[in-house]
Amino acid sequence: MKGSYLSRLEGIYNKKSFQRKVDYIRYNFGPIIRNLKTRKNISVLEVGPGKGEFIKYLHTCGIKDIDIIDKDKNVLKSLQKNFNITNAYNFDNVTSIKNKLRRYDLVILIQVLEHMSPKIYFSTIKTLFSRVKNNGSILIVVPNASNPLGLVERYGDLQHQMAFTEQSLKDLAIGSGINNFDFDIKGYSIPPYSVVNVARIILQKLLHLFLLALMVINGGTYFKTMSPNVALIIRKRP
Repeated sequence: MKGSYLSRLEGIYNKKSFQRKVDYIRYNFGPIIRNLKTRKNISVLEVGPGKGEFIKYLHTCGIKDIDIIDKDKNVLKSLQKNFNITNAYNFDNVTSIKNKLRRYDLVILIQVLEHMSPKIYFSTIKTLFSRVKNNGSILIVVPNASNPLGLVERYGDLQHQMAFTEQSLKDLAIGSGINNFDFDIKGYSIPPYSVVNVARIILQKLLHLFLLALMVINGGTYFKTMSPNVALIIRKRP
């Protein structure tokens, strides 16, 4: 499997799909990034940076002090070739390089946590939180098991080990042993940047309303956030 991850990314990516992912990032996290720009000497860490969608967006915002961590050396080499990267770390467990990491205004994990063993979830969050500056944030996006169709996200890739719900993300934040923080959990939403996307938003809301009605009728636990992916935002208080 060594070296295959980047090859798989190359096979499913093109300029249009890359830009679509950048648009999602801008729409869902743009306000957080714009707030960051009021600071001086902004530093960012991304774990599992993929093809560099978030890095691309940060660069367009003038943020270029970026460290990255990935277990695939080919991913790191590709991103160092195409973007301004301050430090690149080839590790698959952030706790093992805690002392190498700097202090960051923002830490990013987009479609990463579900690839990790659940045994290291708490230690990963605790380690990353310890490297976040006051008023900084950790942004996490994962597959949403609150939507029955989220099974596609969970089982569509043999590398996935978990999907998440609003409650499990809440448990993750609270159970990680971190202190002095606030958190939000919200759907990772479709940006209304085109007629096609607006139509998708309307149809998705109708589908989610139908699914919610089925769950209410069925009884038991149900959740209101039903987007295919869900975001956890952890903020460190001053």
